[in-house]
Amino acid sequence: MVRRSVSGPFRTVLAGISRIPGPVIRRVIPLTLAVTVAAAPAVLVAPAEAAEAAVGAHLYIVQGLPGRSLDVSIDGRTVTSGLATTKIAGPFRVAAGKRMVTAREGGKVVIQRELTLGSGSSVDAVIHLPVSPTGAPVLTSYVNKLTSVPKDKAALRVAHDAAVGPADIRVNGQVAFANVANGESLEAVVPAATYKVDIVPAGATSPVVLGPLDLPLRAGYLTRVFAVGNPNARTMNVALGTIKLPATGSGTPGLVETGTGGQAAELDQAQSSTSGLWVLFVLASTLAAVATIRAVAVRKVARR
Repeated sequence: MVRRSVSGPFRTVLAGISRIPGPVIRRVIPLTLAVTVAAAPAVLVAPAEAAEAAVGAHLYIVQGLPGRSLDVSIDGRTVTSGLATTKIAGPFRVAAGKRMVTAREGGKVVIQRELTLGSGSSVDAVIHLPVSPTGAPVLTSYVNKLTSVPKDKAALRVAHDAAVGPADIRVNGQVAFANVANGESLEAVVPAATYKVDIVPAGATSPVVLGPLDLPLRAGYLTRVFAVGNPNARTMNVALGTIKLPATGSGTPGLVETGTGGQAAELDQAQSSTSGLWVLFVLASTLAAVATIRAVAVRKVARR
């Protein structure tokens, strides 16, 4: 965050004050300056923070717990109820910054975690099993990379959120992503087509933990694949979601407003200009007060 210096204008005010006599000025001016100094950082910083919060973030909730139905809230507000396994809810538009995600089942808290969301980001929050299927549920977040791809290509992200140790993810029989641990994900840009995908233990060819599954990838879309469940309990499954990407050459995704260009940048500039005007207003008010008090002091001296 850029903080602007206002030391130059303050020096001008002080120079004017030093030439004014009288006890009144010694009482009024320190108070005026104290208010000005206290207000300046607020008017400089607060609008920028407000602009960042206004851009916000988009949050998806992915339900990766087998056989459970979850009610999910963000910062205490329920956003989805009865979310079943492999279902994805959202996107939910929320303010950037720290957000509290709470999942309940039958009124009992299943998991509660705080996420930090960047301004203009798109994030998947996956509630899933840890490596040990008897362990407490975990929440893993993944930031969606929403950048354009060539018109005949598709973006793919595969996330390992199942109760399985490190695994190899194979595409059309070949290892595409090797040694992927629980809570990790990998991305690729590939030709748009339908692929056969399966998952096996890292470095092995069997047993097949999941699949093979037919996975259609649409051109111009990000397809997110979340492997969830427990192979020992025969609950392995996948959650699938797609997000349309911006056309090639477009600066910003259609769904998410980024914080680095376009309207978001214009908003930041407008807020910065407003900040500068407020500082000038406060300084002008101070100078006006100084001029008024000086005139009164001069008149009193003239009468004596």
